[in-house]
Amino acid sequence: MKRLLTYLCALFFAVSAFAQGGEALSAKLGEYLASLERETLEVKEKECDFLISTCKDSLIRQEVALRIYDHYIGSKIMGDESVAIYIYDKWFAPGKVSFKTSLDGMNAKIFADFNRSSLIGKQAPEIVLRDLNDEKINPLKASEGRWKVFFFYDTSCATCKIESVLLKNLVQENKYPVDFYAIYTGDNEASWARYRATSLPTEGVIHLWDPSMESDFLRKYGILQTPGMFLIGPSGIIEGRKLDTAALQTLLDREFAPKEYEYASDESKALFDELFEGGISSPEEVVSVADYFASETLEKGDSLLFRHVSGDLLYYLSSQKGHASRKGTKLFIEKYILPFETDPEISSLAGLMYQLLSKCPEGEVVPSLSLHGELHRKPCLFRKGTKAGSFKLDKLGGKKSFIVFYTSGCGSCEEILSSVGGVVSQRGVNVLLVDMDELFSSYPQEAKAALDAFDLSSLPFIISLDGKGAVTDKYLDSLE
Repeated sequence: MKRLLTYLCALFFAVSAFAQGGEALSAKLGEYLASLERETLEVKEKECDFLISTCKDSLIRQEVALRIYDHYIGSKIMGDESVAIYIYDKWFAPGKVSFKTSLDGMNAKIFADFNRSSLIGKQAPEIVLRDLNDEKINPLKASEGRWKVFFFYDTSCATCKIESVLLKNLVQENKYPVDFYAIYTGDNEASWARYRATSLPTEGVIHLWDPSMESDFLRKYGILQTPGMFLIGPSGIIEGRKLDTAALQTLLDREFAPKEYEYASDESKALFDELFEGGISSPEEVVSVADYFASETLEKGDSLLFRHVSGDLLYYLSSQKGHASRKGTKLFIEKYILPFETDPEISSLAGLMYQLLSKCPEGEVVPSLSLHGELHRKPCLFRKGTKAGSFKLDKLGGKKSFIVFYTSGCGSCEEILSSVGGVVSQRGVNVLLVDMDELFSSYPQEAKAALDAFDLSSLPFIISLDGKGAVTDKYLDSLE
């Protein structure tokens, strides 16, 4: 689509641009270049190459190349000047396209020579300057591995004074791990001293200058006028150039804003699979693992890492089934999630899980619901072994009862169902089987009541009752 637009633009230029006084050329070209604003520098360079090469007439090619060059020289988008330098190097410097005057060509050469070494994405040029004690210092080496800001200014520059005040406020907030270098571009020591005292921070800034211009910093950093502000990354790569203080703060906020942690990564799952090799054997094993991580993070003052690790563990436990896992999860949430500040994502998940895990608590009488199901018990002279119908859960009788919520097509459910006969052969043991598929289709109100009373997020769900209907255990893995 983009190449089609390029071709149509070029065709339009070749046929009618000069006939309409160049206004159509300028409008269409501006429209097209605006459509490239969000593209990468590489894409912009390729599209400009294609557009210029499409113009076979030398005058039209010159007009198009000059307008593209002027667009990127004057662009307000940080980094676009590198496209202008690319066009100069590719088309103008070799003579494929010429400037209209030798003065224009000389200015373009000066701009390219003074800016090509300090473009975004390039390694910042090394410069050796002098500090307040007249000691030589290479700021790139002195702040190796740290973020750096180079602020080039002159004491007679009105814009520099405005930016100095804004920068002073930014530095005094002291919220970024950044080294600030204020670099005076002049040679008047008295003027420099007065400016430092009135316009720049007294602390948090390293003051440098090079009155003899030995470092060639003007050319290396393209300081054709002041102010000039650069943001340089820990590895020495230029991340921002020709910035004002507002743009600098935007870049710093973006870089140092808290990164959103991605929970439940493949790496964290692999770690917990290894720690719980063979499956979770007891609730205490979950707590023991959590205790270890707390001792290595929370107790050493690293609350952020503690939040991340505990969140990963919670996500891992949410996918685990079985008696030991579910009971261990509840204990873990009570000990390490609820009492501490956590990310909203983890708080929400923990709250939902804890609500489910707290349903039908052990030691209390099972909710007094009547559900349709199939009751299995040891047959005798006066009754059959199996009976279908509606049963009140707290009145199942016997010395011990199991309630099994299941669904068809579930392998684990089938395994449990096949063991019912052996269990009820014991005297006084009852097993009530509740088919959730049947409840949803035939008795929806009962299904809703069951979901409200029990954690049926994973089936089979098995609970055991004593002779009085009190819950003795839940999340059982088998009928024991």
